[in-house]
Amino acid sequence: MTDIVTRRLRLRRFRTDDAPALARYRSDPSVARYQTWRSPIGRAEAEKIVAGYRAENPDGPGFFQYAIERNRRPGLIGDLAVAIEAGGGQAAMGITLAPDVRQHGYATEAMAAVADRLFTRGVRRITAACDTRNTASARLLRRVGFEEWGREKQYAAERGTHADYLLFAMSNERLRRTS
Repeated sequence: MTDIVTRRLRLRRFRTDDAPALARYRSDPSVARYQTWRSPIGRAEAEKIVAGYRAENPDGPGFFQYAIERNRRPGLIGDLAVAIEAGGGQAAMGITLAPDVRQHGYATEAMAAVADRLFTRGVRRITAACDTRNTASARLLRRVGFEEWGREKQYAAERGTHADYLLFAMSNERLRRTS
C-alpha cells in the first residue's frame, strides 16, 4: 500500500504502536459521543482493533482503516474508514480525530485526499452518514463536497438512544468543483 501524503498529513496503514493513541482518543467522551463503539477502550482492546486494521486490504472491496498522522509530528491523531462495495463503483467513508487536533482542517484535508484516491481508482460515488446532532460532522462533509440527500430515521441505537442520521453522497465531479 502506498501512503497518501498531503501538504500536512500522512495517511498510512496502522502500526502496532498506534494502539495506545487509538485507545486514548476513542475513549474520550467527546470523540465517542456520536460513534457506535463502546468506550472507554482499554489497551488490550485497542491492540485487537489495530491488529484487525493491519489485516485489512486497502485495495479490496471491503473495509480499510487509514491511520492519520501529521507529516512534521509523527504519531496517530485519528483514523479514516473506507468501505468499498463489491464491484468498486461505490464506497463509504467516515473519520475520527483526537480532540486536540480538531478545527485545524485536518479532517477536510484527509477526507478530500482519500476521496481523490478513490475516484482515481474508479469509484464513482462516495457516501457518508452522521448523527443529526453532530453538526460539526455535517459541516465537514459539506466542506469536502458531499451533498445531503436524505435522512434515516432512528438509524442506530447508540448508548440506548435511537438517533436519526443524515445521509450524504459525493461524485467525482463534485470533489473536483470543491477542491
